[in-house]
Amino acid sequence: MDLRLCFEHKAGVNIDEDDVFRHYAENYLNGFDVKWGGSISVPHMDTKTGPMEPLWQYIIHDASDACRDYLKEYLTRNPMAGYFVHVYETEPGLRDQKIN
Repeated sequence: MDLRLCFEHKAGVNIDEDDVFRHYAENYLNGFDVKWGGSISVPHMDTKTGPMEPLWQYIIHDASDACRDYLKEYLTRNPMAGYFVHVYETEPGLRDQKIN
């Protein structure tokens, strides 16, 4: 499975420079084998804020169940300041499933 992490900014936070966000997020995700995915739109019903803006994303390719479970635990234990993190599990040929 692949995991797609989408970062939605909270009120008062808006990093619109991808290099700045990448530095912040890659430090936060240090230890996970992530790949930059640019920006993406997600279903509005999945977001927590009103603006319908694209979200930054990272992808973990070929994640194991243990990686997925540890990622979920990490996000709960160590929330990223200023952002909601949405996690989708993706399987080839299937619709993405939101898991966090």
